[in-house]
Amino acid sequence: MATRRFQVYDGDGELVATFLEWEAAHSWAHRRAGEAGTRNPVQVEDRVERRTWTIDADQCRLTVWRRRVEYGYCGRPEARPVGAGRKHVYVS
Repeated sequence: MATRRFQVYDGDGELVATFLEWEAAHSWAHRRAGEAGTRNPVQVEDRVERRTWTIDADQCRLTVWRRRVEYGYCGRPEARPVGAGRKHVYVS
């Protein structure tokens, strides 16, 4: 039996959906984030690969769970934060 590996949470931490494939979870979460009444940001968690995508309607940020956190973005280029290049944050 396949595991629904990708979990989607609303901004209040409520689990709202699970998916077998990342692309389906990612697309659905962007649509969910754009719906009226949704608490943003929506998050997609992959506990197998230890990653979280934090999603608003038009952009998202990838966080890789390591001692050194890495970020990546998707979405319209004009919607990205200024200086959206790769940033490193060191967590103790």
